[in-house]
This record gives sequence, C-alpha cells and structure tokens, in this order.
Amino acid sequence: MTYKYQHLMALTPNQLHNALMKRNAPPEMREQIKATITAQKAAQKSMRAKVIKVHAEWRPMLEGLRMERESLRSMRNYRSSGSRGQLVPNQEEITALDGYAMVLDRLHSEFELHKRNLVTPAVLARERGLPNKGIHWTDWIKDKFKERVHGLFGQVTPRTGAKVKQPFVRKTDPKSTEKLKARLHIRTLKEHGIAEQDYQLNPTERSKAKLEKMNEALRRIDRLSPTDPVPRTWSGLFTHEGETI
Repeated sequence: MTYKYQHLMALTPNQLHNALMKRNAPPEMREQIKATITAQKAAQKSMRAKVIKVHAEWRPMLEGLRMERESLRSMRNYRSSGSRGQLVPNQEEITALDGYAMVLDRLHSEFELHKRNLVTPAVLARERGLPNKGIHWTDWIKDKFKERVHGLFGQVTPRTGAKVKQPFVRKTDPKSTEKLKARLHIRTLKEHGIAEQDYQLNPTERSKAKLEKMNEALRRIDRLSPTDPVPRTWSGLFTHEGETI
C-alpha cells in the first residue's frame, strides 16, 4: 500500500517536526502533514496486527495440509519408480494418488488466496456452514470430491506388503496441538475472568450458567489429547451439545 509522504513515515515525531520546519511550510500545512502521517501510521500498525492474526489462524491448517501433500508426493514418487521388485507401476494407484493430489493442491491454493485477502478461516467456515467449524483442512473439502477420490482408491488392486493410502484422514501434529491448546487455554482464562467478574456484579442464572460452562471448558481443554482437534474458541468444545450460552 502506498501512503502519502511515504519518505516521512519512518521519522519520529521530533524528527518529523524538524524536517517540516526546515521546509518553511506554513503552520497549518505542517499540522496537516503531521495528522496525516499519524493516521497512516495507526492504519499501518492495525494492518500489520491483522496480517499477523490472520496468518496465525491459517497456519495450523496449512501445516497439516503441507504434511499430507508431502506424504502423498513421497508415496507417488516411490510408487511410480516401480519399487519392491515391481517392474510395472500400478497405474490404478498412480491415478488415485494424482487425483488426490489435485484436490489437495486446489485446497492449498484456496487457503493461500484467503490468507492473502486477510479473511479468517472462522469467518469463512461460518458462512459456508462447514462441519466442525472448519478447524481441520479436511472439513473444507466437499463430500463429492471426497467420494470421487475414495472411489479412485477403491479401484486400486492391493499390493502385497505395500501400504494402502487412506485419503482425508484427520491427522494432527502433536506439537501444533500443544501450541493451539496453550493459546486456547490463555484466551479462555481471559474470558473466564470477565465472566467471573460479571457474575459477581450481576449474579443471575444466566451469568452463573455461563461461568459454569466456562469452568467445564477449562477442564475439557486440560483433558485434550495430542491427537484431538483444538477448536478456535472454547465454545467449540461443546459443538455436539447444541448452542453454548
């Protein structure tokens, strides 16, 4: 993005004042330039914070998708080389792997586009009504594409001793899970503090119920295993129990 007075944006307030004084600009113009630069710096800071937030939201799904694409690429290269004493590659399996790769590549391009456009996965998942609120990359693939890929793998003749690829498995990376779990715990603790204060100031049945729900959410976060999907917010821990309070 191009800003007005771009060459002055990096200056401190004192440096900016001195630079404008050297120009002998009228006081009104100096103040106008200062106000413009101050507003632009605020907008720049806000945009930077938004970029960091949006990229952080997409990172877990992109990382999971990256791991699956790499696994698929390795399997594709291994199979097409005619390994395990098989002189002729299994063309049915190659076709299935290529079809699966095409779906994953398109999804990766879609994720990157949304990330560049600074749209969070939570917003898109809500708009599309995705299952599990779209917390895993597999939630973003339409059933018709999953069925086609499963159909391709269903036509593959099994090879003795060879690993059979299972597409669209909801794998999780333990390291990523721990990071997401820690972030969810911190965010929930902050909201819990607000809910607790609200109950103390306004002890209604509704505020009490919300506080109890959040107490349960904290317990569930502690019980999450390294392979469990981690929701973006504490309310996602109650996905299968109707609407949260």
